[in-house]
Amino acid sequence: METANDWIIFTHPLGAENAATPTPPILKGAKRILHAKGKAGRERGWWRTGTDKLASYEVWISQNSTISYSNIIALEAILQTKSEKDLLDTRSEGVEPIYWAGTESGLMEIYNFPGVIYATDGSKDSTGMGAGFYRHNTEGGGCCKVGGGFGGGSSSRAEFAAACLSLEDSLTHDQPIAVLTDSNGLMTVASNWVGESKDPLLRHSPDRDILARIIKVLHQRVSVGIFTMFIKIRAHRGEFLNEEVERWADEGREDIRTKILEPPIHLDPATNYLTPSIEPRRI
Repeated sequence: METANDWIIFTHPLGAENAATPTPPILKGAKRILHAKGKAGRERGWWRTGTDKLASYEVWISQNSTISYSNIIALEAILQTKSEKDLLDTRSEGVEPIYWAGTESGLMEIYNFPGVIYATDGSKDSTGMGAGFYRHNTEGGGCCKVGGGFGGGSSSRAEFAAACLSLEDSLTHDQPIAVLTDSNGLMTVASNWVGESKDPLLRHSPDRDILARIIKVLHQRVSVGIFTMFIKIRAHRGEFLNEEVERWADEGREDIRTKILEPPIHLDPATNYLTPSIEPRRI
């Protein structure tokens, strides 16, 4: 790069060389053309910490090259943006398929699953709970705000609601499904109804309203011989499916139009499909 002029570097702001986490030095012959205070890119070392918070960046080019003023203004506008989380995108061109093949889902070859891939996630903060799902083949999903349930529900209630949304969406087609979740609680609770001699009473669960809906859909899928698989993946490791659904869950938490309530489950005898008691927001 020291012998070429046609390059541009985006980096975190340079700190002191004796700093605790010094930034690698820029090449000799480089000049800084822009320093923005926005939040436009991942923090340094995000793949080790798992955070997807954004940090500010600056721009360097060769001292022997120039860049038009209009391009500098355009770059500044991008770098001055302030977002809570990174904007995700997947493409099939260039080296991107190689990158996604190296993620947790890629190494398990989930992207080659012969059916519909779902990712689910719950979100909870002081304002309430939200649930969301992402459907990979349509690049869309759904979300809703989650009610408190019986006695306030458990800490995993939002995760259960997200799984419920994805399973009820699966009733719109007859394909095998793989459901990805980062919730240990969901996997543990679901195992209580898997296998012989396992029939715990739902009335003992604070989330029995949602669990009943999940079990109904699972029983329906099993009765007609449609494959269903739940897969536990790690959260906040740059995994596209998990990061995408996290944004749906956050949106569901802020969505005031719908809630997971505690209604009875109704079966339509004509189609034997579960009639959803809510209609999550979708795109």
